[in-house]
This record gives sequence, structure tokens and C-alpha cells, in this order.
Amino acid sequence: MRATLPVFITGLALTGAVSVASAEDAEILRAPDPATILDIAKGFGSARMDKDDNGDPMISGRIEGVRYLIYFYGCEDHEDCKSLQFSAGYTDPLTADQANAWNSKYRWVKAYSGDGSNFKMDVSFAGGITRANLEEQFSNWGSMSGNIKDFVNGK
Repeated sequence: MRATLPVFITGLALTGAVSVASAEDAEILRAPDPATILDIAKGFGSARMDKDDNGDPMISGRIEGVRYLIYFYGCEDHEDCKSLQFSAGYTDPLTADQANAWNSKYRWVKAYSGDGSNFKMDVSFAGGITRANLEEQFSNWGSMSGNIKDFVNGK
């Protein structure tokens, strides 16, 4: 049986039954490099690099017509950041009941009551993540943007 197992696995790989990771999928990002994040953001809509009130990198963008910001956290001297957060806010504050209604329905993006950035999604780079996974985080945020817009507009 031992001799046939490697042959069987090789056969699966050749038929496509086993996924073989590409070099890009294997690229592990240990920290949220602002230039890389901006490059990925531009693949999902308009985006530009800014700085937050503390001088840390910040990306402003639009996905599905929804304006969002990406804040970088755990930065040392405005570099070597550890995580990032997608954020979208509206001028009308959310009530606690509205935030709770959202949070009981949706998993990835969380709502917060009050003024300011009411919808947030955190991305940690602890242990590293692949570029493909980071692109999936953008895809998640993009797919939720329409839900955010509908929720805020009362649809």
C-alpha cells in the first residue's frame, strides 16, 4: 500500500483534484505594508494613500460606491504596523438597537452605535497571511458594502 499512495496523490495532483498553490498564494505578508494594501485596494475600486491624525498611514477608497477608510494599527514611528481596520461611517448615528440588529445578522463586519465610523472589520497579520487571503478580506468588505448602504438607507 505504501508504494501506491504516492502514485495516487501524484495522480490526483495531475487531474486537478488536489489544488497546488501558486507562488502568489504562498507569499506570506507578515505586516500590512501600506503600498501593498493600496495596490490591492485599487484592484477593488478607487483608493489613495493618506495619513490619519497620528501620522500613521491611512487609505481612503470606494468599493461599490461606499466610501471607506483603512486604518493601520500598532505602528512604530508610522511604520511596521501590525494590523489594519476597514471602516465606514455615516453622518446619522446608529442606535444600539440598529447596531445589534446588524451584528445579529452579519458576521464579518461589525456595527457600532454612535457617531463616526459605524461599520468596522479588523484584519490581523499575526503569524502572517497570504496575499490571496488579504484579497479575500477586500472581497468580503466589498460584498458587505452593498449591505451597509441598504441598511443605512433603511432597505
